[in-house]
Amino acid sequence: MSFLSLSRWRPYQLLGAWVAYWLGLLLVALGPAVPAILRATREGVKGEINASVGDAMLSFTVKEAGQVTWSGSVHLLTAALWLAVPPLVSWLFWLRARGSSMRSETRVGMSS
Repeated sequence: MSFLSLSRWRPYQLLGAWVAYWLGLLLVALGPAVPAILRATREGVKGEINASVGDAMLSFTVKEAGQVTWSGSVHLLTAALWLAVPPLVSWLFWLRARGSSMRSETRVGMSS
């Protein structure tokens, strides 16, 4: 399973991992809202979808015929941390793995 070895990853693979993480995060965060969104946007239904930012909160609401069918909110700091920290940590691990890999390759090259 050498493709899982961080020391062998190229920058585009790291970026791909970040994109996969962000898509997964979006799916987990807004996945439960999808059925409500689909019901609210059907033809002939009076639905409303609202996303707003205020008081350091990110809010998302889905209404159908004036009734709230789904609502979610998150503090901006929490959202920022969920978006940024895991990719930054993976980048640091990647840098460390590449650094140790390069050092060991240099040692092997010098001993030849």
